[in-house]
Amino acid sequence: MFKFHNVRDQISKIAGFCGMVISITVAFYLIFPVGQAQSKFAMFLVSLGIGIALSVLTFKALLKSQR
Repeated sequence: MFKFHNVRDQISKIAGFCGMVISITVAFYLIFPVGQAQSKFAMFLVSLGIGIALSVLTFKALLKSQR
């Protein structure tokens, strides 16, 4: 999936991926309203799923464009 040239490149890509997941998760968690029927934990899980999905798609597109 990922092509790494050295350890520093691998660490920077993993850190970038984790940072992207965290920032997207926080953004969607703050955007989604939490009503009486929904729990905060459920909204966090939805936000985390969206963050991971968007980050994977972004990194795949980025790596595909670098070829």
